Amino acid sequence: MKRYGIAKMAALAIVLGFSQSTASFAQSSAKVDRISIGTGAIGGIYHVLGGGMAKLLREKLGGIDVTAETTNASVDNMRLVGTKQADIGFGTSVAIVQGVKGDGPFKGTKYPVAGLINIYPQYLFVITVEGTGINTLADLKGKRVSTSNPGSGSELDAVNILKAAGLSLNDIKRERLPPQQAADALKDRRIDALIHTAGQRQPAWEDIANTPGTTIKFIDTSSAVSGLQGDWGKAVYFALTLPKGTYKGQTAEVPMTGGGNSLFVREDLPEDLVYNVTKILMDNLDELAKVHPEVRNIKLETAANTPVPLHAGAARYFKEKGLLK
Repeated sequence: MKRYGIAKMAALAIVLGFSQSTASFAQSSAKVDRISIGTGAIGGIYHVLGGGMAKLLREKLGGIDVTAETTNASVDNMRLVGTKQADIGFGTSVAIVQGVKGDGPFKGTKYPVAGLINIYPQYLFVITVEGTGINTLADLKGKRVSTSNPGSGSELDAVNILKAAGLSLNDIKRERLPPQQAADALKDRRIDALIHTAGQRQPAWEDIANTPGTTIKFIDTSSAVSGLQGDWGKAVYFALTLPKGTYKGQTAEVPMTGGGNSLFVREDLPEDLVYNVTKILMDNLDELAKVHPEVRNIKLETAANTPVPLHAGAARYFKEKGLLK
């Protein structure tokens, strides 16, 4: 937590107060009055969508205050939720699996979290602009590349995709920037490329594409799929295609590597509360799509397919919908 400043620590103190209140709820049926959602960095979909979800839940949970916290995304969110400093988190499948097992950046510590909703699939973006000479993953060697911000699932994915391409962090001149800062650095030619995991429509990428005199370039990452699936399985990594015209200047579809992406929760949250959270979010996807269009890629038929077992409250909702026995 050393990266957080005074304001963040004050916010977390409020969240810790909620953690104590939820514990007492479970033991004595006291009312839960606060929920904290760990989102992501400014400029990312987690951050935008998390704010919309917090607003929706505040309106419909009946007196419960719900806040969306700016974080470094998946890895930070796993630690925050797993240590009861937050209650709901966004995360990539690879980060959630590693957090529960105590592997990778969580080595030696297993975090007790449960699945809430499998949300939209994510793209492992490798982005450059015209004029850098980067056309394939192999061309990243020797270049200035941002592997996303520390504490993010994107950073885990960046390391994994480089490995699948036969590269290591020693083969690039590494920067570790959150999405908007990476986009700004690429526009200014302070870096040559960025690697970041995100949904199809990422505000920071739109910023690059809409910059006069700049042509955004998405690298085909599909060659890494088989290697990633060999290491992690088909539920964590899979093939996706970025449709033609998703971004200004993108004149052809781009084959890419995709990754799973979910909301997860504290294991010890009350079942009724988690049921209501799941129901509100799933029953109001059209409303949430106004916050960010990526919500249209959250499908009821796949929403129960989280990379770790569902919380009992979420499972109850999906059983009512006929998706679980």
